[in-house]
Amino acid sequence: MMNGSTIMKITKILPLIACIGSGATSFASQAAEEVLTPVWSGQAELGFIETRGNTDTRSFNGKFNLVHDVQPMKTTLKLEALSGEENGDKSKERYFAELKGDYTLGEYDYIASLLSYEDDRFSGFEYQSVLSVGYGYRVWHAKKGHFDVEIGPGYRRTSLEVRNEEGDKLKEEVIGRLSLDFAADISENATFLETFTVESGEFGTVYRSIMGLQSTLVSTLAMKMNYEVKYTDTVPEGTEEMDTIIGATLVYGF
Repeated sequence: MMNGSTIMKITKILPLIACIGSGATSFASQAAEEVLTPVWSGQAELGFIETRGNTDTRSFNGKFNLVHDVQPMKTTLKLEALSGEENGDKSKERYFAELKGDYTLGEYDYIASLLSYEDDRFSGFEYQSVLSVGYGYRVWHAKKGHFDVEIGPGYRRTSLEVRNEEGDKLKEEVIGRLSLDFAADISENATFLETFTVESGEFGTVYRSIMGLQSTLVSTLAMKMNYEVKYTDTVPEGTEEMDTIIGATLVYGF
């Protein structure tokens, strides 16, 4: 049997053991949290519309976003495809790819680099590509949303489907680029999204606005309404300056 002296020693040691155990548990919890923090994340979107009757139309819209975030570097890959048919004839066909790298400088600022490529078969351009490096500032960042502003110089390469009056088919120019990226939760299950960019150079200015409302259906599945507007102030003859896209997609997050 334990005597009184032994019991007193054990009584003195118990708080120390409890303290060590609590610290070990806290450390293990933090370590597990760090391990579980996702390095890769992304979204896949898919939309499909088909109508039959006096006019048969069919459209497909797919998007894929992949993010690799290991501070201070965050890399984002975006892929988009849009296809449409009317009475059996192709009416829309557009492909877009973007690779973006953000290097964090401090709590609020970062270096933003971007490389994009767009192939719109009904725009009068064979393709348009942009390379840009600029300064980004995090105006607002919270669990419920963010607001980022980016500005800087860039380089744009544009290939026309048909040579212009000067006999040129390829245009290369230095541009200025401005980007606004805003997202905010408007309820527990709904998020408002808006991205606005301006790319201006000697041969023209391109404005693009992508507005969305995303509503969660289940944990990883959501419904998203999109309204996209692209305005190009200088376009090839026979093409429109403004393109608009309205659609609904299912979004799977991972």
